[in-house]
Amino acid sequence: MAAGLLPSAGVLLAPLLLGLTVLSVGPAPARALHNVTAELFGAEAWGTLAAFGDLNSDKQTDLFVLRERNDLIVFLADQSAPYFKPKVLVSLKSHSALITSVVPGDYDGDSQMDVLLTYFPQNHTNNELGAVIFWGQNQTLNSKNMTILNRTFQDEPLIMDFNGDLIPDVFGITNESSQPQILLGGNLSWHPALSTKSKMRNPHSHAFIDLTEDFTADLFLTTLSASNTFQFEIWENLGGNFSLSSVFEKPKNLVVVGQSAFADFDGDGHMDHLLPGCEDKDCQKSAIYLMRSGTGQWVPVLQDFSSKGTLWGFVPFLHEEQPTSIPIPLTLHIGDYNMDGYPDALAILKNTSGSNQQAFLLENVPCNNASCEEVHRMFKVYWDLAGLNLIKDAMVATFFDIYEDGILDIIVLSKGYTKNDVAIHTLKNNFEADAYFVKVIVLSGLCSNDCPRKITPFGVNQPGPYIMYTTVDANGYLKNGSGYRTKS
Repeated sequence: MAAGLLPSAGVLLAPLLLGLTVLSVGPAPARALHNVTAELFGAEAWGTLAAFGDLNSDKQTDLFVLRERNDLIVFLADQSAPYFKPKVLVSLKSHSALITSVVPGDYDGDSQMDVLLTYFPQNHTNNELGAVIFWGQNQTLNSKNMTILNRTFQDEPLIMDFNGDLIPDVFGITNESSQPQILLGGNLSWHPALSTKSKMRNPHSHAFIDLTEDFTADLFLTTLSASNTFQFEIWENLGGNFSLSSVFEKPKNLVVVGQSAFADFDGDGHMDHLLPGCEDKDCQKSAIYLMRSGTGQWVPVLQDFSSKGTLWGFVPFLHEEQPTSIPIPLTLHIGDYNMDGYPDALAILKNTSGSNQQAFLLENVPCNNASCEEVHRMFKVYWDLAGLNLIKDAMVATFFDIYEDGILDIIVLSKGYTKNDVAIHTLKNNFEADAYFVKVIVLSGLCSNDCPRKITPFGVNQPGPYIMYTTVDANGYLKNGSGYRTKS
């Protein structure tokens, strides 16, 4: 998925937590959200939350927040309130640059967390993005210890492990070639990545994810055909070589195409492709489609966006030639909110007859109409989730396990804190039911005892791990589950 404003639901805890299938028993759980923003941030609840990661290797997730468009502040997790404190600052203010994304990772293989920033030069005459890596040292960042990449990108780069050495690499179209290039982590050398005639969609929603169920991450690309039609390509990872294995088009009804998301939607252990979009350019008629693994057929899993006589829809993406703010594509953030073993989603919807836009929970429920019979499940908008519907002018919403108790809480960003910055809202999920969860942490393992500078790190975010498992539910039936971690 494209690196951007807020991490996807796959990014829950650093170095990696996959929110996997959870089984619950007993009556339906109570639903309530409690605002804990002051408890977590004090008076510092503003700025664009752009990434999660364990910067200081204390086994707690830290928050990477953009302020004033050119400052990155890392809020380190703490044991006392406020539980996230602004401790680390790096800035591109002196470079007159506007930061567009934040991607933590270990780009030199020393098991210290580094941070890659993409940015627009302030007086940019085109849409090309620069990139800079701030190198982690002594479990923090030093604003003087950085490397500016010697090429620019046409879109946000994808972070992946192209050569399987457990060091993240940087994939994208650069100013020097119309073909995808890869910047290998470690030695930071540029190489051709793929030979393709397809043009990359902008904004893309590429992903580094296992789609062939061989536990090796493949490359999913969002591209444009020769006739400028939106299409999707799967490049299978065969022993470290990527080979085009399948190409398929968007649902024919969609005019506005959102960002692809992946989840085990129907709980069969296989990854499904979810695609939000609109059937008209103004998003008066919105929909979410699903393609089950290996079928090649799009199935609508949400088409009803009306509530009490009001029609809602996705917020159409506006691609400005010279953006003054971070553009936000039409995106779903995935997570199992109610711990029933089926992934739910968060989305930003806009009143089609007004200006209000809010974050809504899309609950994964049994299918009740003929159009989704094939997948047995569908999304249903939860219109009146207390706490969530109090936040007006929402821009982005995502799941995050704030208290590391296996229950997914919600973070929302909303407009209007200042002209250039947004407000951060954190909502605790007061879930009550008998359930269990599985937490999986995947580390690079590049060093354990013999680490550079004698610092033994906990590990850093890894792109591409895929988990599949089988368990037994409360009724004694086998239950499959799967989850993955994309670098986005």
